[in-house]
Amino acid sequence: MRQLVISELERLWQMKMVKILLLLFIGISIFSAYFLTWFDLGIYTIDSETPLNTVNFPWFLLREVSFFVLLVIMPLLCIIVLNSPVKSKAYYLILSRPFSRLEFLLSKWGTLLLAAIFITIFIFIIGLVSGSLFYQIPEYVTFYNDQTRFSVIEGYMYSFKLYFSFLGIIITVIALSSVLAILAPNPIITYFLLMISYVIPIYFSSELSFFLLPIQSIFISLSESGFPLLYMVLPLIAAVGGGISSLLWLKQDFK
Repeated sequence: MRQLVISELERLWQMKMVKILLLLFIGISIFSAYFLTWFDLGIYTIDSETPLNTVNFPWFLLREVSFFVLLVIMPLLCIIVLNSPVKSKAYYLILSRPFSRLEFLLSKWGTLLLAAIFITIFIFIIGLVSGSLFYQIPEYVTFYNDQTRFSVIEGYMYSFKLYFSFLGIIITVIALSSVLAILAPNPIITYFLLMISYVIPIYFSSELSFFLLPIQSIFISLSESGFPLLYMVLPLIAAVGGGISSLLWLKQDFK
């Protein structure tokens, strides 16, 4: 399995598109950090904002960059990893290697998960460094829809929850993309169907807008008491998507 993941990572690194995506991601992250300092305000929702400080700067940097991650980077990576080699019939020869089909699929998911973890950690590091450079450590922090004064340590714990939740959304995108990538006949249709799947849940509930407004949805969920809908829906989509894509992959005709 480890060999398959390394092989997949090497294949990705050799692709010009992946390098372009990486450079775009780094550039957008750095520019977004600088852009936030122009206004010194972090926006929770349209109706709620707060002054920026060292602790909350990573929260709002993630809000700025998340749109690009979920609508461009992760969908394209999923298509490159799952759709392109299969639909081009180039994957038939790879299956001759002494691994099971499921191991190949798990290695692809593992590769995408590593990419997701790298993206999430990189944004946090940029936010942490930029916040430290441009702002002072506050005496206390407040959260969305809560004016209680929390300590700096609690603020960093909030950052962990926020970024971990965002990683959960990315995992959901990977599961959903897996199903569409295996079913769709080409990368363009895969991407188009994925964008449609982002929009459809909004017609059922505004609380299901986490694909298009991920950080706003997480802010709202973290402010709710009990068990928010977001944390029930994400594992469900990931489990169902993972199960369906596994079955489709095992039955896929790679010839």
